[in-house]
Amino acid sequence: MKKIIIIALALIASFLNACAGNNAPTAIPTIVLDGGNTSPTDNNGDNASSVTASAVIVPVNDARLSFSSVGRVTSVDVKVGDTVTAGQTLVRLDTTILEARVREAEANLAAAQAQVRFLMRQKTDQVHLDEANAEVERAQALLDSANATLAAQSTLTAPFDGIIVSVDIAPAEVVVPGQAVIVLGDLSSFQVETTDLSELDVTKIQVGQPATIFIEALNDEFAGSVADIDRIGSTLGGEVVFTVTLTLDQQPEGLLWGMSADVEIQTGE
Repeated sequence: MKKIIIIALALIASFLNACAGNNAPTAIPTIVLDGGNTSPTDNNGDNASSVTASAVIVPVNDARLSFSSVGRVTSVDVKVGDTVTAGQTLVRLDTTILEARVREAEANLAAAQAQVRFLMRQKTDQVHLDEANAEVERAQALLDSANATLAAQSTLTAPFDGIIVSVDIAPAEVVVPGQAVIVLGDLSSFQVETTDLSELDVTKIQVGQPATIFIEALNDEFAGSVADIDRIGSTLGGEVVFTVTLTLDQQPEGLLWGMSADVEIQTGE
């Protein structure tokens, strides 16, 4: 308990004493205020049993598809809204150059094999014959690589069943490595991802904790639980935030990719 002692100044004591003819010293009044327990309540103390954050609705499975090499588009075989299956071709590139590389590799392999046959007819020594056979193996490897490149880089295929959400390419256009040309999503199942959950709150979150999810567009609350917590944070407005993924106990009707939501996670603290 703290005591605050306020010392008042003498109220012109000497002047009044002189007028009164009293030369006795005048005591200086002292006022003692007992502030009681003046320690402020710690407003930063967090006794809340829940954590809240803004969130967004996303598919459980989605992909932004791109090519790994430069190429000219010859055909786009899907449009927005199409349902596709895993392995289905979505976009094709001009394969003229890739096919030429395959033919070149085939020719090199044939030449290496002919060299081996020639050396065998000449009954050459084993050292030179081994070198020729090694060249055949190298040429075969280059042919296999060229064929694999032709198969992988000439077409873009769906990695899973889903719906085409976006098509950002057209025939005759040129793609570059890493350019997302198709967005694919499995819209049969959605989950919720937080967008602004602070690093100060993420330490209270554990997988399996129950949550209440309010979806603004549906104007309704739904039950869910924490499914995953990002292992690395990102920066939002100068603050470090972590993405927490939540699953819905039931998938409501009318749910769409990108809808906003507010989540309240029960931490039990």
